[in-house]
Amino acid sequence: MSSETRKARVSVADWRVTDGDDTLVTSGLGSCVAVAVYDAEVAVGGLLHAMLPAAPSPAEKPAKYVDSGLDQMLAAMYRRGADPENVAAKLAGGSAMLDISVGEAIGDRNVQAAERVLGEAEIPLVASETGGSTGRSVTFCPASGDVTIDRVDGVDVI
Repeated sequence: MSSETRKARVSVADWRVTDGDDTLVTSGLGSCVAVAVYDAEVAVGGLLHAMLPAAPSPAEKPAKYVDSGLDQMLAAMYRRGADPENVAAKLAGGSAMLDISVGEAIGDRNVQAAERVLGEAEIPLVASETGGSTGRSVTFCPASGDVTIDRVDGVDVI
């Protein structure tokens, strides 16, 4: 990591977009998902840390939800010069931690929502690490598209 690189934290129910050498980091992914979207040609990327699959209308905090959070983050990326034809996505999270929801687990629903929204936006999902029962932290370098996932039981790069 060069001296120019800064780490920018993305909190739960938030997103951040960068068009420089910043590295975006988020932690505490259980049933939440982290969606990393980037255009490597112009080094613009964003990271969303969403808690729930679908926003009510209107959503008081859009980034809390996969659908409205991705919509907002993508709009911000395109304003910064990302080309919709060149973007790709990576997805992490969606674990079944202490899920007590009725019906399908919230982690699974978050993953499905992310896949659906990316598909509707015609953004290829080029890698994912989802499910399981362990928490994750994510480090994302938009300039390269590299996503490093730290888990209690190991580290993966997707």
